[in-house]
Amino acid sequence: MGTRLIALDLDGTLLNEKMHVSEKTRQVMELCAQRGIEIVPATGRALPEVPEEVLSLPGVHYGIFTNGAVVRDFGKNTWVSESCLSWEETIRVIEVLRRHPVIYDMYVSEGGVSETRLLAQLEEYGIPERECAYIRATRRAVTDMVEYLREKKCPVQKMNLNFKDRESKQAVRAKLEAMPEVLVTSSLPWNLELNAAGITKGSGLRNLCQYLGIEAEETMAFGDGENDWPMLEAAGIGVAMENGAPFLKERADRIAASNREEGVAEAIRQWVLI
Repeated sequence: MGTRLIALDLDGTLLNEKMHVSEKTRQVMELCAQRGIEIVPATGRALPEVPEEVLSLPGVHYGIFTNGAVVRDFGKNTWVSESCLSWEETIRVIEVLRRHPVIYDMYVSEGGVSETRLLAQLEEYGIPERECAYIRATRRAVTDMVEYLREKKCPVQKMNLNFKDRESKQAVRAKLEAMPEVLVTSSLPWNLELNAAGITKGSGLRNLCQYLGIEAEETMAFGDGENDWPMLEAAGIGVAMENGAPFLKERADRIAASNREEGVAEAIRQWVLI
């Protein structure tokens, strides 16, 4: 059975160390598109934060965003699926977070939202300079996120949490994992990511496959982080990047070269375009 859909994590996977899609990778995507293979960005980012160079890749007609909370059909300009935390559930999470040393933000339909006081503390949490600039450029600053939620009553696609140390991260993770309405994962050493219970990149991939009439065995997925594992598990072939988390490489069906070495392009050329 041939590959009909390839789901690609972005950061640390499709994007190189300069956060761009290499020309070699773009050429491979073009070859996939010529064969009718769907290329699907699958990211923890919200749709407004995905680079145009990704969305404009040949073969990109659908996307999985905010760790599977939303799946988009670009051609019809509609959501294939939406599964969010309610505003009330998010407030309960924030009430827990406010008792710990952590900074946080959330994705709603309008984009990223955080508090002014939290955005001012990013450097104190050891977040790389480039990441700090990215966060500030993509978040709407409000005085109080709880008041914002009470006023807007909007569903929340995903929350991002950043910590100063492993101990704080583990303590908060334990409390959040005791909340049945929340699914907790991570994509970076200093962060946690929260979605509605049961929502992952894997659930997003399954929803999209059902929508398109594609069998799991006809899919391939690439990733490098903890939040990618459900997607790799759901795909017919799950591929971990050489630069990925050790446990991911232990569980994956195959391992591709690192994103610095254009691992996605080389793997697809060897395993799909044959």
